[in-house]
Amino acid sequence: MYDLLLLLHSWLRWVVVALAIWAILENYKGWKSGLSYSASVKKWNTFFIASLHTQLVIGLILYAFVSPMMQNILSDFGSSMKNSETRFWSVEHIFGMILGIAIAQIGSIKSKKQTTDSAKFEVAFKWFLAGFIIIMLMIPFGIWNVERPFFRF
Repeated sequence: MYDLLLLLHSWLRWVVVALAIWAILENYKGWKSGLSYSASVKKWNTFFIASLHTQLVIGLILYAFVSPMMQNILSDFGSSMKNSETRFWSVEHIFGMILGIAIAQIGSIKSKKQTTDSAKFEVAFKWFLAGFIIIMLMIPFGIWNVERPFFRF
């Protein structure tokens, strides 16, 4: 089960990234071009948020229940704080991802409450972009944190 969940978590990140870029660009275009906030835009925003929530659930299952690495880290949590790699996995990655997802979710909720199409686009664009930046910072690309394969097989 661990290998399957890790594979899903790894590949789903690319779906999240693609949907985030699409949603951010569509909302920016709608905001700057005075477009109508259509059902299509709502659908893509929903796909983006749904992908974030799916990724979060898989990540939490890995974190709390099935990852041998996390079981080792959590068995001696104090020591993990002294090592930058284990600290990344035990605190920074999960905190950053939850924060980024929460920001995007707040943006989705706030966007729906706006009264004009332009405001809906603007709010979604700004909050989605902020959440996406945090998420990108916490993906283990090896630039400023640990390195993991771009594609798992």
